[in-house]
Amino acid sequence: MDEQIEQAVAIALSPSSDQILKSQAMNFCEQVKASPDGWQLCLLLFVRFPKSSPEARLFALQVVDEVLKNGSLDTPQFLQIRSTLMEFVKREYVLEEVNGVEFSSEPQYLKNKFSHTLTLLFVQLYPSLWPNFFDEFLALLQINAINGSKTNVRTIDIFLRILLSIDEEVANLSVPRKKEDAQRNTAIKDFMRRNDVQKLATAWYDMLKDYCTRNQDVAEMCLKIVGLYISWIDISLIVNESFITLLYQLLVEIRLRIAACECLAEIVCKGMKPLDKFELIQVLNLADVMRRLDLSDDIDFVEQVAKLTNALGVELCKIWEEVDSETKPAVYVQIELLLPFLLKFLADEYDDTSCAVFSFVSALQTVLKKQKSCSGALTGSQREFLDSLLKVVVLKMKYDDETDWGGTDDGAEDVAEFLEMRKSLKSFFEAIYHIDSQLFTTYIRLAVISTLDNYAKLGNALDWRELELALHLLHLYGEAIKGKVQFVEKHNNEITVYTSLGEMVNQMIQCDVSKYAHPAITLNFFENISRYSQFFEVQPDCIPPVLEAFVDIRGLHNPNTTIRYRSWYLFHRFIKLLKLKMDKYVNTVLGSIQDLLIIQAILDSSDISADSNPLTKDKAMESGFSEQIFLFETVGTLITIESIPQDDQLEFAKAIFNPLMEEIQRYMQICTESPEHIDPRSVLQLHHLIMAVGSIVKGFPESPKGSHPIIPWVGILKQATEIVLAVLKILNRYEIIRDAARYTFARLVSVLGTEILPYLPLLINELLTECGISELVDFLPFIGLLAHKFKPSIFNILNELIIPLIDKVFQFLNQAPSGTDEALLLIDLRKAYLNFILGLLNNEMDAVFVSELNQPRLESILRSVIHYASDLSDIPSMKIAFSILSKALTLWGDQYLAIGALYEHILRICFEVPFKPSFNVNDGQSLTVLNEISKILKIMLSQKGDDFLEYLRNVWTVWLLQPDLLDDFLRTLQQLELKAFQKYFQQFVKTSKS
Repeated sequence: MDEQIEQAVAIALSPSSDQILKSQAMNFCEQVKASPDGWQLCLLLFVRFPKSSPEARLFALQVVDEVLKNGSLDTPQFLQIRSTLMEFVKREYVLEEVNGVEFSSEPQYLKNKFSHTLTLLFVQLYPSLWPNFFDEFLALLQINAINGSKTNVRTIDIFLRILLSIDEEVANLSVPRKKEDAQRNTAIKDFMRRNDVQKLATAWYDMLKDYCTRNQDVAEMCLKIVGLYISWIDISLIVNESFITLLYQLLVEIRLRIAACECLAEIVCKGMKPLDKFELIQVLNLADVMRRLDLSDDIDFVEQVAKLTNALGVELCKIWEEVDSETKPAVYVQIELLLPFLLKFLADEYDDTSCAVFSFVSALQTVLKKQKSCSGALTGSQREFLDSLLKVVVLKMKYDDETDWGGTDDGAEDVAEFLEMRKSLKSFFEAIYHIDSQLFTTYIRLAVISTLDNYAKLGNALDWRELELALHLLHLYGEAIKGKVQFVEKHNNEITVYTSLGEMVNQMIQCDVSKYAHPAITLNFFENISRYSQFFEVQPDCIPPVLEAFVDIRGLHNPNTTIRYRSWYLFHRFIKLLKLKMDKYVNTVLGSIQDLLIIQAILDSSDISADSNPLTKDKAMESGFSEQIFLFETVGTLITIESIPQDDQLEFAKAIFNPLMEEIQRYMQICTESPEHIDPRSVLQLHHLIMAVGSIVKGFPESPKGSHPIIPWVGILKQATEIVLAVLKILNRYEIIRDAARYTFARLVSVLGTEILPYLPLLINELLTECGISELVDFLPFIGLLAHKFKPSIFNILNELIIPLIDKVFQFLNQAPSGTDEALLLIDLRKAYLNFILGLLNNEMDAVFVSELNQPRLESILRSVIHYASDLSDIPSMKIAFSILSKALTLWGDQYLAIGALYEHILRICFEVPFKPSFNVNDGQSLTVLNEISKILKIMLSQKGDDFLEYLRNVWTVWLLQPDLLDDFLRTLQQLELKAFQKYFQQFVKTSKS
């Protein structure tokens, strides 16, 4: 049988095996696993001599592991496995010696697997049936020592692997476990602490001492085990003079110093009471130890010492937070001993080393904030440290000499890691501002101004990295300040001077830094201009040079697409924020960007195939078009500035819209000439043109709600509306056309006001006919927007629309999802549907539901709401559904809700839903549901009075509620105001379910 199993495993694992034969082999292996005596066959196969193949023996251990884990064995069988495996241990790891070779020839993976199997057996038998497990192994260590050792290194090797496996299976808290397994593991650790851990600690010490030079693989594994076990054993077993002295000696052993450092970090992080931990740290005196270490040549060791510093620093900061005010100074003295190491490691040229102390920096800044808050000021040494910390943080924000902005494909990962590190540094940067704003501002102003002055002298000879850093600091300065920034201040109410920020921004503009020949500088310049656009409110004379930089090859026409596309957005933001100061520049700007307003839809030939749809929403916005629409919105903003005469506004509008509309008509003509063979490029071009129209309109001012606008360009916008509808009518089968039309109409609605109403029925009909699930999710809020903006004028349109729209919704909601993505879309559609109904009720459009045309469908609509109010799989939708029912009761009472016993259904679910087992009364969203239910009960009481109370008495026990709670519930319902009753109802449900 052994040979059959071995052969089957070989066939199953061989890539060259015949598939039929491989299938048969795999089935055979499964049969062995499932057979009652399969584990016994496999146990014998594993220990057999001569040995089977490693693959077959690995399979054998897997089978034995399964029966050890599933608890199907009785005590004699467990003991049989124990006896067999221990005999194997003695043969393989104790007695066998081949020409003085120290380690077993077993493959590493097989040693680890065997260790795990022994651990599973240990878990089942220790301590009740195998209390001397550790004694047995510790005795084996002394047998058959070779090469002059006191112990058998072969046995030590497997024993240490078993200890590692025991940690993983029993002690590791990061592994999720069942409650009974956690209780079992606790009992195992308790017994080990009472009986065996002291022996293990002695053995670890002896191993480290014996093998620290003789066999450093063993010593390294031993150090790892000490670090793992220290979290739950008595710390005095390790933190004693002999053991700690040995650990410190290992810090100078090149091969072992990293492992020793990791072990010390675990000792420092052991959970202890604050004062006990403080005493431990004082005893360890690690600052003095680290001072004597050689940190010059091994970057991995330097990083590990940085991690040790970080662990020590974080623990000391925690202690400082937790101890009383009398002890805090002594704790801070210990923190101060680490500050030179913190600055050294943070400033290290290797970013991994710098990042290793980030947690310490963050914790220390919290300490300094609290110290300043308590005492009102920092000490001189603290300010000196803070100044040094700021300089190091700034230094680490600079691109290093090996990294180039944008980078190559090979360097992209390094750049991404650097930028991620910058985000963390930014938080330290901002924290320093909040600790000492004066120190912060003084240094940043000096750093930025001096660099910009150097550029004014040296020009492009200045390293771009220095200039980029200065501009980046300028940007971060505003982020650190938060809130409104100031660029000037008055002295003696007469002389206006720049603030530090105003001085830096002004210097950035005056020194023409945007002309520096590096894309990073150009981009940072425009980012800062956009970030500090308010500067131009107080210094409008600086607008012309900035506009010039924007519209020439530095910005909007930059040959680098990254800069060009980003500047289109930043320019839009700049113009939008400074709209009132832009009237005198409109002609110049429009003339400068006219070439950028040409729309040319790009569709690669590779996108056009029978297997893919080239006209998706995502693809439609590629190739820079998603950024180009910001230019069109900017145009809309510029040509509608109030100070421009209306005749000029009209001429601007004609000059912008007429070419677009002519282009739309031309492509419409192309599409209508061959409707069966429409070129996708033509459809994409029409999408872009319609989106451009909508984006221009987005820049226009909104008309007052419910008004007829009298602005000069209403006629042009109506023409645009009609032509967009014409495109939609012939191409509504294309989702991107429907999407563009909806986008544009949403903007036109805001600008044209009630002038848009005659066009809405056709728009809605065309959009609704072909729309898919995702579109309907967007379409429902769009209709809700129309209802809010045009109530009550839109009543007739909604009255005709409501039933076809709801039918469309349930056409999708009633179908089974085709996959996870569609299932998520259907959840979104459900929410959109419920929000749509609630929005109509809240916007005083409830009459559409009870009109002569729609009232026959009201019952089915409300039943759908009741259904979603009962569905615990979607708590957010449930909350909206109960809100709808609450509003419906307020509006209609039982006038319409008496139909089909809806009133009784609503009341029933008010008690049924909270008492379902899966309803979590401690969840925040569930509490909002209970509040809505409370509101419904109060509404029903106010409407029905005694009849409602009597009805509750009759159904209380039918709904399986506790009879003894009824009188108290009814009395409280009548006496308390809504807010107080909501709190009562939450507690009522919690108490009743407990």
